[in-house]
Amino acid sequence: MSNRILVCLALTVAIATVAGCGKKQADEKLAERMTEEMLEQATGQKTDVDMKDGDITIKTGTGEVKMVATSQWPEDMFDVVPRFEHGTIERVHSGTDAGLRKFNIWYQGVPDDASDKYLAQLKSAGFESQLVSMGAQSGMTSAQKGDVAVQFMHNLEDDTGVLIAFEFVQE
Repeated sequence: MSNRILVCLALTVAIATVAGCGKKQADEKLAERMTEEMLEQATGQKTDVDMKDGDITIKTGTGEVKMVATSQWPEDMFDVVPRFEHGTIERVHSGTDAGLRKFNIWYQGVPDDASDKYLAQLKSAGFESQLVSMGAQSGMTSAQKGDVAVQFMHNLEDDTGVLIAFEFVQE
């Protein structure tokens, strides 16, 4: 999916907020149409936007992005990725780009030792650690197993984190 679509996602979220107010279905349809037009102008691609119950799906000719209002681990997460259970899921975004899947899972209430604990889980599941970086107020863990990579970024100051899992083509 082009970078323009990713830039426009912030605008989509703002429009989706409008869809949550008042006459829900009418507002959702209006927000969908406005978002489609905006993304089509920005990218030059036919775009289909579907908003329902706080979830947003954006489809283009090159891929799809889903922003799901959920606090659940994605059912279609890669089988090899261990479940991260060191905090509370705040929201989930998933999508495909050129046929490759990716997930972003935002957490709150993440304890200070979560990066170390999750790195141990990843290693137990056969992942190879690619990068471990810890600063005074943040940490990042990156690991890979086959064609699946996982990154976990942790803000120690506000106890938040984001887990990113994606597949890639190995050359």
